[in-house]
Amino acid sequence: MIAAGMSEARASIRSWAVVAASLSGAMALHFLLRPALEMVPFMLFHGANFISAWYGGLLPGLVCTVVGAVLVNAFFLAPPGLVTLTLPSSIATAVFMAIGVGFSILCHSRLRAIRAAEEARIVRENFLTVAAHELRTPLTTLRLRLQRLGKRSGKAEDDLRAALRQVLRMDGLIHQFLDAIRLQQARIDLDRRAIDLGALAQEVGDRLAPAAAPRLEVEAPAPVVGRWDAARLEHVIAHLLLNAFKFGRGKPVHVRVERNGDRALLSVRDEGIGPASSCMRTVAPSGSQAQRVKGRSSPSIFRSNPRIEVSGAPSGAPVRC
Repeated sequence: MIAAGMSEARASIRSWAVVAASLSGAMALHFLLRPALEMVPFMLFHGANFISAWYGGLLPGLVCTVVGAVLVNAFFLAPPGLVTLTLPSSIATAVFMAIGVGFSILCHSRLRAIRAAEEARIVRENFLTVAAHELRTPLTTLRLRLQRLGKRSGKAEDDLRAALRQVLRMDGLIHQFLDAIRLQQARIDLDRRAIDLGALAQEVGDRLAPAAAPRLEVEAPAPVVGRWDAARLEHVIAHLLLNAFKFGRGKPVHVRVERNGDRALLSVRDEGIGPASSCMRTVAPSGSQAQRVKGRSSPSIFRSNPRIEVSGAPSGAPVRC
């Protein structure tokens, strides 16, 4: 509330500062160009009124209109110090004030619509944030229960892992949902700490791989440690692995983690249907659409880019299909 009040106060001060600056500028220019403006004494003050109303709305626009009319009549339509109204000057003043009032009303409607849209956006984002948090609470509990059951059960292990994968997929979507809102609000919070990327990939793979599925091969010739946000990297890796398990046709899934200069490179490769000539793709920019290749689409890959960027990895990081 205090921050909102201070913001409104700053906006009000800025509006009146614009009125003062516009009127002062119109006066100064009119004195400099007085011979050329004798036939159109209100021209520069129309500009001052438009600027004041555009940035300030109704009241600053009306004040600028009235003050401008007084200044023109006092300094440019009569000898200095005398305010005399003749019929031509009265008509010119009335036209000036009518235009100024009309434009002030229009600008007031514009600013009111902008404020209403901004308030609606804030309400929508707050609602979506609360809804996403509420959805994550039961999903977290369900995920923990499934993990515990998976350790105890035997025959049902494959079914439990399948259910766990769907929970993780839903949790990832909600996580991405929250990230998108926070990116728009420019308030992404990162929890950076030292992480071994190979060990993280192995951990995520062991958790997601179905029991009757192809084996997962994680190759990390040397530890690749960096300071990243573990939760966001885990979601990225999970998306890529889920995509590989889904389209791998029961064949092994290969994960390779290596250092590439001052960067870390993680590639996920399956042996299922996929493009032959363009195996290397670049993670698509946020908002781009996945393209279908030979009946296969990879939405998981295309959802990963926002998290890669905020987790500290370079944009356009290569991902092996």
